[in-house]
Amino acid sequence: MSNSYTIPPVLVDPSRVTAGQTLRTTEIAKLGELQNYSYGRGGCVDVVAQGWYNSVFRVSDTSKTDICEWYIPRPSDDHNSFEFRIACHRTASGNKIGGRITFPLSGNSYEAEVVITDTNRYGSVFEELTIGITADESELFCKLTLFVECASGYVEIANVNGSWVTIGSPLDAGPLDSFTPQGINRLGADRPLPARFGVNTLENITTLRKRGRTLLNWSGAFSFISGNVVPAKGLGTFDLDLMYSIVSLFGGMNQIDDLDVDVFINVENYVSGTFEVDIFGYRLAIAQNGWNSYGLSLRLSELENYSRDFRQSMYQVGLMPTARNQEILLGDNNRITSSPVYIKGLSIIGV
Repeated sequence: MSNSYTIPPVLVDPSRVTAGQTLRTTEIAKLGELQNYSYGRGGCVDVVAQGWYNSVFRVSDTSKTDICEWYIPRPSDDHNSFEFRIACHRTASGNKIGGRITFPLSGNSYEAEVVITDTNRYGSVFEELTIGITADESELFCKLTLFVECASGYVEIANVNGSWVTIGSPLDAGPLDSFTPQGINRLGADRPLPARFGVNTLENITTLRKRGRTLLNWSGAFSFISGNVVPAKGLGTFDLDLMYSIVSLFGGMNQIDDLDVDVFINVENYVSGTFEVDIFGYRLAIAQNGWNSYGLSLRLSELENYSRDFRQSMYQVGLMPTARNQEILLGDNNRITSSPVYIKGLSIIGV
């Protein structure tokens, strides 16, 4: 009995699983295989991707220094390897760059670093790190941190992206994180079709639909070499026209428990008082310095033109162009040199 799947998956013919059709082993086997495929590979796409222009993001810190941070979703408790790809170059040998994953509730951190080889922008290779999760962690979200350590000179970062490593076929025997793998051999011809297959299928769908999907992810730069052109430390008023994504969301998610949109906002210089951000149709009050998190129901209006073009429910997700956001974001009337409260990170994760 193998909990296997093929790549790419062999999809079920929709016309064969409608009312009145004969129930064939072909469709049942494909359904089981598709479940295994979805568990092993679903959600293993880029959860972070960000870039900077040439000669902008340069770091010269000689001790290990965190320079960016994002919140990211984790597909399941069994996805224990994260691939972090970094395009960067250095001006001196021995300079290092690395990534760290931190689970906020357990407090456990896992990291990897590499000595940078390229000496010019987009040289011969991207630096690729694999961060391994070696303990049992059950949190849906974690923090991904980019750090640098220079022996001398500086490191320039061009772009980063990262994704969780897929789980290969066959899957381990279940249950796996509330998911029951389907034994393909037991779904073939001349085999009984137990009610357990239907029950497990419904439970697996419930588990898989909760997987997080990055809708928008951005981090300011925490440390860099000062100059005429530098990376953004926080969000500014012009970002109201830029800092959003057009994504598909599903209206029925409001009728199912645990299906929401999670917003994470990282703020700097907050001590007390009122600091509110208009985002995703809500006005969110900041409660503490650092990361603040919110679980939100879907209440935005659809973008009708996009929904019609893509034949899906499409929404604009991100900062809202309101007077309140114009007031709190960095700009001519709210310069960072005056040490205001500002947003240095924004992560929005849906399902």
